[in-house]
Amino acid sequence: MTITQQIEFVKELTANVTASLIKDIEASKTPESWTGMELRQLMADRYARSVYSFTTKSRKQEYNNTVLVNDL
Repeated sequence: MTITQQIEFVKELTANVTASLIKDIEASKTPESWTGMELRQLMADRYARSVYSFTTKSRKQEYNNTVLVNDL
């Protein structure tokens, strides 16, 4: 992906997760007692749902190495 495509992907994914969370909050699906702690966990869970498993072990290893080396 080009840098522009990567940026657009991140914007679209973030917007979709945000819209879904706001929709659920507005529909009173989240308790009013929830604070940032629960909402952060809900956000993390929603992002986790959008993750695809790596197709090969080598691709996962390459990803882990890149994250480590580039301090991502």
